[in-house]
Amino acid sequence: APPAAGRRGTPAPHAARPGPYAAAGNTVWVQGTDGVLTVSGAGIAPAVLRPDGHGGWRSEDPRWRPVHALADGPVRILLDDADPYRAVDDEARQHGLFAFGTLTAGQRERWRATWRAALPLLTLTGQRPLVDAGLLSCVIPMTRPPGAARRAEGAAHSSGTRREAFGAVLASAPSGPATLAATLVHELHHAKLSAVSDLTPLHTAGSPRRYWAPWRPDARPFDGLLQGAYAHLALADYWQRVALAPVDAELRDLAWAEHARCREQVGAILPTLSGSRQLTSAGRVLLAELVALHTRMKGTPPPARYLARAAAYVETARLTWRRQHTR
Repeated sequence: APPAAGRRGTPAPHAARPGPYAAAGNTVWVQGTDGVLTVSGAGIAPAVLRPDGHGGWRSEDPRWRPVHALADGPVRILLDDADPYRAVDDEARQHGLFAFGTLTAGQRERWRATWRAALPLLTLTGQRPLVDAGLLSCVIPMTRPPGAARRAEGAAHSSGTRREAFGAVLASAPSGPATLAATLVHELHHAKLSAVSDLTPLHTAGSPRRYWAPWRPDARPFDGLLQGAYAHLALADYWQRVALAPVDAELRDLAWAEHARCREQVGAILPTLSGSRQLTSAGRVLLAELVALHTRMKGTPPPARYLARAAAYVETARLTWRRQHTR
C-alpha cells in the first residue's frame, strides 16, 4: 500500500499487520475476482479481502488491519494510524514529533466526535469548501509537541503537510473542535498554495538567503515566508469569523487572541514580501490579495487588549530571532 505522507500517491486504505507480509524482501501478490481480493506470498497463507461498503476492505484474517475512516460520505476521509510510512519527516523527528501509534477505539471515536463538531465551524466561517472540494483525503495522527500541557481549547499541538502527499494532513489530537478546524484551515491552505505554485511559479527566489518569520524560531527561505504568510492570514480570517459568530465567551476570547496574533505576525512580514523583486507577476497578484485581506480585517478589530498582547508577542519574537541569527 502506498504511504500516505511518504511519497506522492493515494493514502493507503488498509495495511497488513507486522509479520510475514512486512518481511524485508518478501513479494506479495494481490489478485482480484468478482470484487474479492486475495493477498498472498511465498510460503504465506492467503488473506481474503472483501469491500466494507465504505470504500475500504475488510477481512476475517487477524493479520489484516483496516485503516479506519475519520468521516464517511461522498468523499471518504481516512484516519490513518497503520501505514508504516505515513510520517517520514526527519525535520519533525528532530523536534520530537512522530506518528502516533495505533489508536484505540476510544481515541478513534474522540477524533470522529471532534471532526463532527468542527464541521459546523468550518461552515460558519466559510471554510467548508476546503473539505468538500477534496483537498483533504487523509488525517495522520501525530504525537503532541514535547512538554505540551493538556488544557482546554488552544492547547499546544503539532500539524503539518507534505508537498509530495497532497490531501494528507498530519496533526496531533486536537484539544477541541475549533482547534481542529483551525488546523485544517492552516494546513489545507499550505496544500493549496503548494499546488498553485507547482502550476504557476510565484517567485524566482533560489538564493540561500533566510528571513525572519514571526511564527518560527528558525530562519526561513523566501518560499517558506510566503507560504507562512498565506496560511497564517487564512488563520487570522478564520479566527476573526469565529470571534464574530454567536459562540460562548471562552471560545470568543480564544478566537480574538488567535486572530490578533496571526494578523500581527503577517503584518510584520508583509513589507518584506511586498518589497521583494523576486515575485513573479502571478506572485504579485497573490500578494496584492493578501494585503487587501489584511487591510479588510482591520475594519473589524478585536478589543485593544488583544492587539496589545499580540504586538508584544511579535516584537519579542523579532528580538529573540535577531539575537540568535545576527551575531
